[in-house]
Amino acid sequence: MKNQNDLVIAMISEHNDPLAPLGGQQTGGQCVYVYELSKALSRLGIKVDVFSRWESRKADQQIRFAKRAKVIRLKAGPRQFVSKDKFGPLMPEFVEHFLEYMRMSRTKYDIIHSNYYYSGWAGLQLKNILKIPAVITFHSLGLIKKQALGVKDTSPDERIKIEKKVVDEFDKIIATSPQEKEDLINLYRAERKKITVIPPGVNLRRFTPLNKEKTRKRLNIPSNKKIIVFAGKMERRKGGATLIAAAKEIKNKWPEFYKDLEVLMFSGDPRKTRTREEKEAKDRHSLKDFIIETGVQDKVKLMPGVEQDILHQYYGAADVVVMPSYYEPFGMVAIEAMATGTPVIASSVGGLKWSIKEGITGLHAEVKDHKGFAEKIVKVLTNSKLRDYLGKNGIIRARKNFSWNRIARKMSNIYQGVIEKHNGLEDFIIKNDLK
Repeated sequence: MKNQNDLVIAMISEHNDPLAPLGGQQTGGQCVYVYELSKALSRLGIKVDVFSRWESRKADQQIRFAKRAKVIRLKAGPRQFVSKDKFGPLMPEFVEHFLEYMRMSRTKYDIIHSNYYYSGWAGLQLKNILKIPAVITFHSLGLIKKQALGVKDTSPDERIKIEKKVVDEFDKIIATSPQEKEDLINLYRAERKKITVIPPGVNLRRFTPLNKEKTRKRLNIPSNKKIIVFAGKMERRKGGATLIAAAKEIKNKWPEFYKDLEVLMFSGDPRKTRTREEKEAKDRHSLKDFIIETGVQDKVKLMPGVEQDILHQYYGAADVVVMPSYYEPFGMVAIEAMATGTPVIASSVGGLKWSIKEGITGLHAEVKDHKGFAEKIVKVLTNSKLRDYLGKNGIIRARKNFSWNRIARKMSNIYQGVIEKHNGLEDFIIKNDLK
């Protein structure tokens, strides 16, 4: 087996630059995943080059963000924001500049790790050109997203075709939850033995338990308030409308409880570009209009996107974090909140069904069931013993199962196994002169 310190990984994340600010239309959990995994692999002695599309004219082409990890931005189309759903025509140029970088830097990669479907398309081209193995983490599956959003799904028609080809031809698929594994088998006809479940992790040095009273004082939040926090990209599938409707249900059914309620919805890209602002303004106005329409504008506040260190403070100040997603492949917010010691109420969907243990680290409600969410919120916020029980168990589960060091060790074993299998098969073909 190849020495771990000699491994060189090409990590492809075409639309999620790991160093981009979080909170925007295209900067979410995948950014965190690629950044934290690459840093953890670097700590193990593995070299990781992360390839992303060069979007900003102000950004450097290369930045080292760990001892053995750096991001390399490749020109693919104009150096400006482009929706990830329109990346198709840009990807051949992305592949071309990847190969050019390899030639200029004289770098030889042992394996490709693609993230998302267009990165899968690029990885497939490079796998065939370079004759090296490839693994993929999809982060989101087109068929599931289409089921959840229907005609509201903006994914290109070629997405599912690309995903199926990648499923068939890649050496290994990393599913982020048991549910995603079953979806890949049942909907994409993936080989069961080709799939390994390795969830994303959580930065346990950043997301630590906080003293609620002291944290609220720092944030100027009154101690008597019942605080609900929502954090997610400004898009429909995150279910913001369900949380707003739940607030309305609480107002109607539990008016006394409603008096001290405060819902803080964090979303939005900290960067200011015209394209992003137009898209986010439309989505934000839609939610704002719904808040006014439901009559909960006195309790529900649309907050701007914030950095993770600040978000951690709000997790610590919250009584509960709510994730009413229509579709959630994993949901990293859940384990961040759990690591902070805050209970989570989430949709019973995707990875959230697995990461949150019902009645142990949090509670589930059905997708789009605002009445169910309202009942669960009131249940947790009126029972301090239950709240403390869920919070303490969340910390234990996060620390035991989701440290990035643990995740990186598992991923390293996958890389080494795939590389050895690939090399063994290659040797067999050469020895037997097979075509």
